[in-house]
Amino acid sequence: MRAIASVGVFLALAAVIAVARATADEPTDPVPLAKTDNRTRIIPLVVVVPGETKTVLFSVECTVGVTRGGGLAVAEMVDGKPPFIGFPRDDDTRFRRAGVTVTVPDMDEAPKLDARMRSGALAALAKIRPVFPVTVTADADADAEPVAIDLHLLDATCSGHCHTDFTVVVAAATEGEE
Repeated sequence: MRAIASVGVFLALAAVIAVARATADEPTDPVPLAKTDNRTRIIPLVVVVPGETKTVLFSVECTVGVTRGGGLAVAEMVDGKPPFIGFPRDDDTRFRRAGVTVTVPDMDEAPKLDARMRSGALAALAKIRPVFPVTVTADADADAEPVAIDLHLLDATCSGHCHTDFTVVVAAATEGEE
């Protein structure tokens, strides 16, 4: 009898938790990062002009090497939300749109880059957690139009995911910068 009562209490508690989660105040209409009212987020901006390439360094608590997970990936946000469900695909290390190419190292390349960064100016940080580059290039031709692209960066490992968002802004080249 006691076992049946325990099962009943467990099921009732599970039902209450399920209802609470289903009715939680979640935004029903997501918006791009640039238009959010959420004042708790800090969104890094990477500004490039046509014909320019910039390397941005990120550090992460997760592994950046070979794991059973998908490794590093980058993709455009979809309605203000990350596009990944589960693990990314192999081709998610490169994103391209509107004359902008964003590349993250794959699982074989990331540990080698991290090892190189463990010497020099980043040695102190690299001893604490891995460091890896994200390369952003704006085409020199007409495809590189002034645009802002909200991106999601993911490091999917077998023991969990680390992630962040950032925005790439392609600014119009001013005279003398072309």
